[in-house]
Amino acid sequence: MIATGSCSSMRPRDGPAPRLTGSDAASGNVLPNTSTASGVPDAVNEHVADNRGVIVKCMKLNEMKTNDELIAEQLRTDPEFRAEWERTALARAVSVAIVRYRADHDLSQRELAERLGMKQPQVARLELGKVNPSMETLMRASAQLGIEFTIDVRPAGTTVHNVTKRAQANNIVGSVRTSEAEVLVAAR
Repeated sequence: MIATGSCSSMRPRDGPAPRLTGSDAASGNVLPNTSTASGVPDAVNEHVADNRGVIVKCMKLNEMKTNDELIAEQLRTDPEFRAEWERTALARAVSVAIVRYRADHDLSQRELAERLGMKQPQVARLELGKVNPSMETLMRASAQLGIEFTIDVRPAGTTVHNVTKRAQANNIVGSVRTSEAEVLVAAR
């Protein structure tokens, strides 16, 4: 059943199933040939995904998982996800600090790039948090933006000595723990 409307007023969509065209017609991945009805040329419709057949389960807001719960679940169940999460911990933490700085100073990525002596795409990649920044990049961000980064890497289960409790409470932008080591990143 394909439904339209809100969860409280779910009803089947009227009319026959659409006639699919194009090379993906067998898989149901394209919109129907409706150039006469919509005025859109057939060539455009043949390459647009048809999401109308997606079934949406209604759920109450309090039944939905938070982002943290979804990430925790993936970390428990998906070893590849966990390995990538651990590998990019520093990148995500630096991303948080850079995005926070840009938002606090009402800057565009281009304006931030000018301050850092970089190109805008480099700032965009830095903000994505998928690639660990080099020491040179961290030093440049610190010098040009006045951001102080503290990176604490220690054996798992040991006490944090290099980051004060106040900094841990107020300035932590990222952390990750593996069975062997822990990383804590603070920025201010």
